[in-house]
Amino acid sequence: MGGGSVSDCPTNQDFARILSHAIFAAMSSPTLASEEEILAACEEAICLAPAEFPPTLPPSKELSGAPEWYPFEHAAWPIGENIRRAFVENPRLKKNDDVLAKVAEVATYRNLRRGRQSFVMALGFLAARRYADALAPFLSDPDVDGQVLDTLIKMKASGYARQAISLLHSDKVWIRSLAKKYVDRYSIPD
Repeated sequence: MGGGSVSDCPTNQDFARILSHAIFAAMSSPTLASEEEILAACEEAICLAPAEFPPTLPPSKELSGAPEWYPFEHAAWPIGENIRRAFVENPRLKKNDDVLAKVAEVATYRNLRRGRQSFVMALGFLAARRYADALAPFLSDPDVDGQVLDTLIKMKASGYARQAISLLHSDKVWIRSLAKKYVDRYSIPD
């Protein structure tokens, strides 16, 4: 199995198939209902991450020039989406410190790269605001910067306008829009 050839590497079609399966799995799988299920799902996501931080993959035409996704990113993303849905369907889980801490752990587990996006978004509510300090350093991480900014806004977490200002120059319009919203709301006039 060592020294794989180019033909062993996943193609864009493989990635598209993996993504469509992941989206379908997220939408069709039963909602996580208990603390134990969410904690186990978080552990599953962490186990997907490689031991070393993986390099950025080449750009993809299918992703409008954005880097391709690793299979582990595709596998982790729907886990976080299921957790986000569990918070919506079972609001009592939003007040469970053990659950929030574990979701924040996954959201800040850098080796998961873009697989963390849905975990970051899962924390987008007021009761999770105490994790804003853990998320804010990732405003400079292009894998999750927009999701972090959106989550800080949903948390109503002030105090990160200096970091958010740099995102006013993002090449992504949606991130620039969120940065303007955050800075307008939370910057302190001179």
